[in-house]
Amino acid sequence: MRKSFGSWLAGRRAARVGLIAGLLPLGLLAIFSAAIVVSVAELKGWREAAVDCLIALGVLVLLMVALGGEWTQLVVSGATAWIAAIALGALTGAYASLALSVQAILVIAIFGVVGFAVMVSEPVVFWQNFLNEMIAQLEELGVEFADPEALLQLAPIMSGVIAASAITSSILALLLGSWWASRAGGPDFKSMFLNIRLGYVIGGTAFLASLGALLNLGSVAGNLLLVLGVGFVFQGLAIIHWHAATRGWPGRYLIPIYLPFFMGGSFAVAMLFLLAAIGFVDNWFGLRRTGTDVV
Repeated sequence: MRKSFGSWLAGRRAARVGLIAGLLPLGLLAIFSAAIVVSVAELKGWREAAVDCLIALGVLVLLMVALGGEWTQLVVSGATAWIAAIALGALTGAYASLALSVQAILVIAIFGVVGFAVMVSEPVVFWQNFLNEMIAQLEELGVEFADPEALLQLAPIMSGVIAASAITSSILALLLGSWWASRAGGPDFKSMFLNIRLGYVIGGTAFLASLGALLNLGSVAGNLLLVLGVGFVFQGLAIIHWHAATRGWPGRYLIPIYLPFFMGGSFAVAMLFLLAAIGFVDNWFGLRRTGTDVV
């Protein structure tokens, strides 16, 4: 019988350590590095995953030193991503709940956004300076901006943009790693995913953030809305997949849901708003009417 990828990883430390270390520096493929850590933490516990990450960290440092490259930033980014992956994998494995893990990510992000606004007296000015420096550095490298001022308009919501990006990467790694672990004997991924629900506390926080953004009560509200919107996008996806599972829809019926993300621009943004709205409505009124457990 052919082994699943999760089973293959669980039985081969050298291979998974190599993948954890090798995928980290490769841009978007770093999500797969974190996903492997999630899978190991779910299947074999946080200690095993932590040892894997420490070995991978040592391998990366040795390689970067040997190649004469800058390793400190890579180590910091790797350690941050892997610590989050270990925590999420261990939490999901212990409680068999993706919803709990996603809630934990969002709560940490909420405290991060609010804490940054408290610690930095003028966050908008901070991000304006950051963006100006980034534009200047990129222009020195030959990158030209048609309208630099348009980029500077992001300053009020940069905290939310960065946090939302980190949350998206973490949740994608969590979902992928949990899927691999499920196929190797871990908690049932399908049941966990279809039952993602963020709850009234996060829903209430999102409502207050929406109200604050509408009333223009400060940049924190808009940043929190971006952060929480990511969570509701995944809840919206869970709703659609739940109905597809209960009604026996073929996989091709879900193509219109994912196609806009490959079309980019306004199509992707419109679909994100739609999914977030579906997730938010479900959080209060329950769109999974025939029950919440699908096996």
